[in-house]
Amino acid sequence: MASQTPKLQNMLQAAVQSVQWTYSLFWQLCPQQMILVWGDGYYNGAIKTRKTVQPMEVSAEEASLQRSQQLRELYESLSAGETNPPTRRPCASLSPEDLTESEWFYLMCVSFSFPPGVG
Repeated sequence: MASQTPKLQNMLQAAVQSVQWTYSLFWQLCPQQMILVWGDGYYNGAIKTRKTVQPMEVSAEEASLQRSQQLRELYESLSAGETNPPTRRPCASLSPEDLTESEWFYLMCVSFSFPPGVG
């Protein structure tokens, strides 16, 4: 569930930072089922831990972009665990106890879908 395009990720980042929101989400139509599903997102809120793939110092924008990616990877890891045996995650990856409430909500949005007439 990687980011669709760098341009979309840049647009989501610009939107969130221009109004100082915690996150921005992009919903897309799934034509086969005629429902809205997660397309992409950008997390810009509080970070409980600073676990990153790279131990070096990064800008706030880079940290938010990395956190958005880490949250997507955590969702994929958790959802894969439902159907597959647990896989070993890198030591720098997130675990559920590393998340703030807003990160949990962002993470759960990945699983949301909206059929016609709902929401």
